Amino acid sequence: MPSLRYHSGKLVLIPKEYGWLLRLKTKDKLVEIPLSGDCVEDALIQAEQIYVDMCVISSNKVRCQQCVHWQFVDGMCGLGFPEGKQTGGKHAKECAVFWRKV
Repeated sequence: MPSLRYHSGKLVLIPKEYGWLLRLKTKDKLVEIPLSGDCVEDALIQAEQIYVDMCVISSNKVRCQQCVHWQFVDGMCGLGFPEGKQTGGKHAKECAVFWRKV
C-alpha cells in the first residue's frame, strides 16, 4: 500500500510490516513517530490527534478549546479539571492531560 498524505503533505502515514509510521513536517524539522494502530482508520485517528497537538505547540497560543476534552457547549473541561472551568481555557499550558501525547 502506498503512503497516505494529508494536510498538504505535512502529515504522511507510511505503512510498515507491522503497523504505521507517522511522518510530520514542522517548520524546523521532520519527525517520525511509530503508531500503535494496526488498521488505517486507527492510525489516521491517532495521527490526526498528534498533528493537532503539534499545530497547537507551534502556535504558542495554547487554549483549552484546542483540546479534545474541551466541551464547547458547556464551556468546561470534559474531564473536570479546574483549569478548564470558567477561565476560558487560559491554563491549558499547565494541563498534563492536554500535553501528554507530545
